[in-house]
Amino acid sequence: GIAAGADGNLWFVLAGSNAIGRTTISGVVTQFTIPTARSSPAAIAAGADGNLWFTELDTNKIGRITTSGVITEFPIPTAGSQPAEITAGPDGALWFNELAANKIGRITTSGAITEFPVPTPDAFPDGGEIVAGLDGNLWFTENSANKIGRMTTSGVVTEFAVPTANSGPSAIAVTPDGTIWFTE
Repeated sequence: GIAAGADGNLWFVLAGSNAIGRTTISGVVTQFTIPTARSSPAAIAAGADGNLWFTELDTNKIGRITTSGVITEFPIPTAGSQPAEITAGPDGALWFNELAANKIGRITTSGAITEFPVPTPDAFPDGGEIVAGLDGNLWFTENSANKIGRMTTSGVVTEFAVPTANSGPSAIAVTPDGTIWFTE
């Protein structure tokens, strides 16, 4: 994952190095080691608070890094949930998918975590993406359930079946006109 920071730099995850990287637009790269070993950072997003937020797939945490490189980690209540993707939500919080827990999580910029179950069992809210739509909702793929999920910021989920059987929807994106696109 890679995200533009409020500091004008690009921030990215280094899963194999257990670090977060920062590069200036002139190409100067700095690495910041994540305190928990073998955390497998998977995705990163800029938060409304000016910090960067990232998922730690293998250690079940959400991390926050300031633009000066200070890292704070927040454990997810459900053990082994495997947080994969993360996005800034329309409510100022960060939203992430929990692959193994069949949940969507929300973390406030102060670090409070709330989890919301996906209605279809074993839907595998895929590591492809979770995105904030122009409609004020969060959108995500349900790879094993062959559905697209829409969640309000209060946690109400509506699921939409993908017409093509066993298509395995994965990546998802929002276009400037608000249309949601996804891969099968």
